[in-house]
Amino acid sequence: MSDGQIPEGEQNPYAQPTTENIQPAPTNVDYSAPVYHQSQYIIRRKVLKIFGAAFHIYDMAGNLAFYSKQKAFKLKEDIRIYGDQAMTSELLCIKARGVIDLGMTYDVIDSTTQQVVGSLRRKGLKSILRDSWTIQDVNDQEIGTMTEESGALAILRRFIGGALVQLVAPQQFNGYIGDVPVFQFNQNRNPFVQKITLDYGPDVNGLLDRRLGIAAAALVCAIEGRQN
Repeated sequence: MSDGQIPEGEQNPYAQPTTENIQPAPTNVDYSAPVYHQSQYIIRRKVLKIFGAAFHIYDMAGNLAFYSKQKAFKLKEDIRIYGDQAMTSELLCIKARGVIDLGMTYDVIDSTTQQVVGSLRRKGLKSILRDSWTIQDVNDQEIGTMTEESGALAILRRFIGGALVQLVAPQQFNGYIGDVPVFQFNQNRNPFVQKITLDYGPDVNGLLDRRLGIAAAALVCAIEGRQN
């Protein structure tokens, strides 16, 4: 039996159910681990030309907090986030409800409890010119938004040249719960090495489930990486 194989007759302990079979929990899931509750993270995206991309998410002390490996050529996005690079501890699952399109909804599932945390929906037509997302609760009710900061710069990135604009004005996303700011993504100026700073500083009242913030960061890396 090769490494990573499940013995015959045994179930995969990390196998994830489809979102159709998951019943949203009426109460909050306890995710008190300190790894979720840092004020800032640095996300680095490493491009693997054949096999997709890998995302390393570090805390501000430089310690690896989360790791995600994205497979190439998948029509239906399924991103797993782990607590280690060996991928032995799955923490979150981000699963598209259908094949990739501009208006896709992505369910965010806590893999340790198999409970839905909420979902992230990309606003289809609006995102052609300026990336816009809706943050939703477990009942698909909108509770917040995530939007690319500058519409003018977004158009320049898409139609003139993302790398050149990135050098002058790095991409930024702002997240809100209602009208209250809760996080900010800032990309670095290097167009060839994608790095994002995720800052929860605006969320002074703890309004955002941090698992949704981590999932949003992974999706921004994955989708923006395909566009640029």
